[in-house]
Parts: sequence; C-alpha cells; structure tokens
Amino acid sequence: MENDNDFIFQKIQGADTVELNPNHLLTLLKVIREKSVTRVAELLNLGQPAISARLRQLNMAVGEPLYRRKGHEVVLTPAGEGLMVFAVALEENMKKAEGYIRRLRGLYAGTLRIGATVTASNYYIPLSLVEFQKKFPGIRISVETAPTHELFRRMSDLDLGFVEDPIEEEVPETFQIKRWWKDQIVLIYWKDHPKADRWKNGVMLEELIDYPIIWREPESGVRKTIEREIEKKGLRFKLCFEVSGADAVKEAVRAKMGIGFVARRVLEHSNSDLLFSEINPPHGVEWWINIIEPNDKMKSRATQALVDLCMKMSNRISETSEQKTKNHSLKNAVGKTA
Repeated sequence: MENDNDFIFQKIQGADTVELNPNHLLTLLKVIREKSVTRVAELLNLGQPAISARLRQLNMAVGEPLYRRKGHEVVLTPAGEGLMVFAVALEENMKKAEGYIRRLRGLYAGTLRIGATVTASNYYIPLSLVEFQKKFPGIRISVETAPTHELFRRMSDLDLGFVEDPIEEEVPETFQIKRWWKDQIVLIYWKDHPKADRWKNGVMLEELIDYPIIWREPESGVRKTIEREIEKKGLRFKLCFEVSGADAVKEAVRAKMGIGFVARRVLEHSNSDLLFSEINPPHGVEWWINIIEPNDKMKSRATQALVDLCMKMSNRISETSEQKTKNHSLKNAVGKTA
C-alpha cells in the first residue's frame, strides 16, 4: 500500500486531465473487500507494485485521497465511499456482460438458466428439456420454480421464463413474450360423481355454484383464469377448499372432497378414476403457457435453439392431445346414444 503521505496530498494540479481506468476502480473495490493488497495481487495474478500503481493512478484521476490506513485495515474516505457506489454498479454490469458473452459462445458449453412456474415445470417443459440435452449434451440446464410475479422480477438473472396466463406484470426491458402452449382448463370429478352422466359432454360454470370446489393457491394461473370467467358471468362461488398445486387438486378430487379445475395437460397421465369435462362448451376456456425470451438482438444461439425445440414439441403434443379430446367426446356421444 502507498505511504501514509499518499492520502494527505492536496489536489494534484492537472488531475482532471487523467483518464479514469475502470480496472483501477474495480481494483480498489477488491482491496477494500479483501483488506489486503497482497491478497488482491494473488487474485489478479499481479505483483503488489502493480496493484499499488493502480491505486495511485486512481487517486490522481480523482484528485483527492480515496482511502487511508487505520492499523492494518484500509478505510475509505468520504470521497472513496462515494466512488464505491459506482464501483459496485460497474462490477455488477461487468458480470452481466460476461454472462451475456458466455451465452453467445455457442451450443457446446455453458449453462441455460430457466425460470418456470410449478405447473410449467412439472407438466410442460420436461420433454423439451430432455430432447434439448440429447442434442446439446455440453449445455447444462438449471431450472428454478417460482410464481409468475417472482419470475418477472428475476428475469435479469435468467435466460428464459415459462409463465402461465394471465400475465399481469410488466415485461422486463430487453425481453418479450411468446405464446407457447395452448391448452384448455377443464373440470375434473370422480368417476361415480352424481352428475358424471350430465357433465360428460360439457358443463357451464353456472351449473357448479352449489358444489364444493377444490381451488388452487391464489397465485395460480388456472385459478385466476377461472375466476375471471366467473366474474364475467356475474357468478359467486364459495371458497371451500384451497390446496397448492395441480397434483393436490387431483388428490383432493380423488378423495371426493369436491370438484376442481386443472389444465388438460395435467391429466395426461392420471388414473382413470378421474373424469374431465369441457367448461362452457363449445368454446371452452382457453389457456396458455408463455415463454419470456430475450429480444432478438439479445438472444444467444443456445436460447434460440431451446425456444425452437419447445415450439416444435408443443405443436406435436397439442395435436395429439386434441385428437384424444375428440376421441373422448366421441366416446361420450356414442355412449349417450347407446
């Protein structure tokens, strides 16, 4: 570290002509955190004289002392404390830039950080991720689950987000929304429910007012969508049971605690003891899973490859699901005729 005389020099004549070097600013930040020039020299793979020279040049650029010694510690002056605000911001932006560069390097290495709601994570994205890793085994995928509003807040730390309708949040800067997977919200009930025969060809929401409903948690996109449909019709439903997650809804309905609402995709692998019906036929209640993706100029090749694969996968599975739904309706119609 410089001599104690370094921090009592007066403003150097012509200091305002010295150009500020960002590396010098980051070096001071590291010294303050590590409390050791020696340690910082080791971290940066430089000699101690080089670190001291950076600090001296930074002092010259500012024109007044930024730190002083207090025993074995380095203490910032008021000017230094003010400058550290910009040093921390510079460090954060450098990390973001480095992350962006890593994402641009290609399809052979690195990590894709994905955020998804619980429903999207459990039922919609797994097949696409498995297929992606078969094609690009060198890329690690990290998936974090959170409610939609939390994912929007954290998108600056993620490459992609998968969120449900309805979207009420403001889209973060440099990102855009892409419609991904169209699904339907359906009514589910147990096989020997007293209204099973009546509901098998579809049910209007107003028919369900007097029945106990198993509701998802308030943040659920399925719940919000159904509540909007109820509000449109001017209906009032009782809050009987509230559970967390689509699986909990299925189990509660299976236990005959009440009827519930889930996305059609959730029932793909359910046991046959649960039945489902279209709501408000013939149009049903349409529902989407959406992708929050970077704007085209900010999108890496790996991110684009995953989005493309997701679109192909959802189209293929949606076509299969629609055919199953048609077969289900046809089977009910034939049974009714018989």
